[in-house]
Amino acid sequence: MWQTMQLDVQINRRRKISMTSLIDVIFLLLLFFMLSSTFSRFSDVELQTSGGQSPNIAQAPPLFVKIDARQVSLNGQRVEETELVEEIKLQRARHDINAMIVSVDNSVSAQKFINVLTSLQALPGIRLQVVH
Repeated sequence: MWQTMQLDVQINRRRKISMTSLIDVIFLLLLFFMLSSTFSRFSDVELQTSGGQSPNIAQAPPLFVKIDARQVSLNGQRVEETELVEEIKLQRARHDINAMIVSVDNSVSAQKFINVLTSLQALPGIRLQVVH
């Protein structure tokens, strides 16, 4: 009778679940979702170099855009970043301007610089020159 009771006790015990395979599956899912998701939007910004050619003489002086960490200015006057393109369009309507010099301060973040350059490149027929 003692042996029968001992067998019943062994049958009612539960086996421990191994967590190793569950952790492996969770790690693989985490890795898959991290590699397949996009956290930010990337875009291309084309920059042209002079290539050693002689500079063209412009009829009107170029527009000068200065990008600072605190502000953006057009020809020395502060302009909101959202209104910069409209101000440039007004200046181009008054004068025959097709060149622009963009000056970047050391304190400017890369994202702000790219945002301004992307908005400026939307203007048709304008040559950008970036100086530091």
